[in-house]
Amino acid sequence: MNKSNSKGVIIALIIAVVGALAAAWYFLWYIPHTPAYTLKIIHQAVQDKDADEVLRHVDVKSIVKNIVDREGDKYIDTSNPFGKAAVAATKTFGPALIEDVMRKYIEDPDSFKSQPTTTDTNNTAQSDDNMSMVDRLVDGRLFKAHDVEVKNIKSEDDGDTATVTVTIQNNKKNMTKDIRVLMRHLGDGTWVIYDIPDMEDLYTVTRK
Repeated sequence: MNKSNSKGVIIALIIAVVGALAAAWYFLWYIPHTPAYTLKIIHQAVQDKDADEVLRHVDVKSIVKNIVDREGDKYIDTSNPFGKAAVAATKTFGPALIEDVMRKYIEDPDSFKSQPTTTDTNNTAQSDDNMSMVDRLVDGRLFKAHDVEVKNIKSEDDGDTATVTVTIQNNKKNMTKDIRVLMRHLGDGTWVIYDIPDMEDLYTVTRK
């Protein structure tokens, strides 16, 4: 996996985890111990810049493994030894790298803002059309401006595992996607995310 692809996977994962879950205000009335309430815990931890609490509820190692197992063939030729080695390396080293990036993003989101161009410095503020997805997320515009909205959250669980389906609507693009967030119970009344099967749909629906 080359450097640009690795960076894309990392940014997409950050957008998926923080973007979808930071909208947990939609169902703040969810009672404790439910999977959806854990989204609220993650949301609050992001607001408090508490990376340890966020990562306690996000199993990055499992997410990376599941993404690579499910979608790795789309980006890497696994029919040769080099491709297989790249997949193995991503599973081995990817989680630690992504956790480090997520921790930095949560603790210092402003550090992820794009450097302003010469044109930008002549303007008092960038318009949404000129801002990257990461910039809009850092500035709180992605969801707060209602260009992208959480329309519904529903949860199904069997006591040990759960599927939380977040319906996200992009009003500018007139697009709606159901994003599944898979969780497992931690045993203390809270849950941990171990997979986001609809990663590409999430990236698509949150793009400007």
